[in-house]
Amino acid sequence: MSAYTSLEARLHDAFWADEGEPAELALMAEVLRDHPGPALEVGSGSGRLLLPLLQKGHEVEGLELSAEMLAMCRESASALGLDPVLYEADMLTFEPGKTYAALLLPAFTLQLAPDPAAALEHFHRLLRPGGVIYLSVFIPLAELHGELPEGEWYDDHRTRLPDGRSAAVETRHRLDRKSRILDREHRYSLFDAGGGLLDEHTSRQTLRWFTPRQLRGLLAKAGFKPLHAVADFDAEIPVDDEAQIITVVACRD
Repeated sequence: MSAYTSLEARLHDAFWADEGEPAELALMAEVLRDHPGPALEVGSGSGRLLLPLLQKGHEVEGLELSAEMLAMCRESASALGLDPVLYEADMLTFEPGKTYAALLLPAFTLQLAPDPAAALEHFHRLLRPGGVIYLSVFIPLAELHGELPEGEWYDDHRTRLPDGRSAAVETRHRLDRKSRILDREHRYSLFDAGGGLLDEHTSRQTLRWFTPRQLRGLLAKAGFKPLHAVADFDAEIPVDDEAQIITVVACRD
């Protein structure tokens, strides 16, 4: 795994802000209401989801690999009068010396693990008996159906920043269909108000995707019993083979 750095970290929230209120926030808050007690968000980043949950009164700590993202989270938390408990560590090796009532893995965090099965087994050990895990995963349908050109750079996102500057990210991907691996390169660019290039940064991500059946198998093998699942962040949509985004809440045996 690699940590978010440079423009990838600094522009993260700006791109997400264009999507509006986080679709996962209400689902995560519901999990925490139903399973009170200490919780941990894995991949908490800049606090985009963690801080609103803290504002709602939930007991949530944050785990993040990127020092830059953690610094951003602390700065935002301070402005809100919050003092979150944050850890800088890899999710595969993190050992807090305690257990949690709930683990939260939003924004497809599990798919960044080089070995998702081993990650789930590790998360099982971090949960107390009866604890739950919340996670979301996606299937890259646009890439699989050829709607995005494989091996070529394409515009992924552009946004205008509050100070008049603008930012863009271009993406290039390759698929390993047999192993269900999506390899993505990102090229981030920051421009001044006149369109002049100020900074540029490239990064790479390797993601693994699963069918609904495979995800259920991974959870069961790690010792989890699925409680419920929804498609595309909509509590009214059941999961089937057409789902692009799958959200699961599962209980530790």
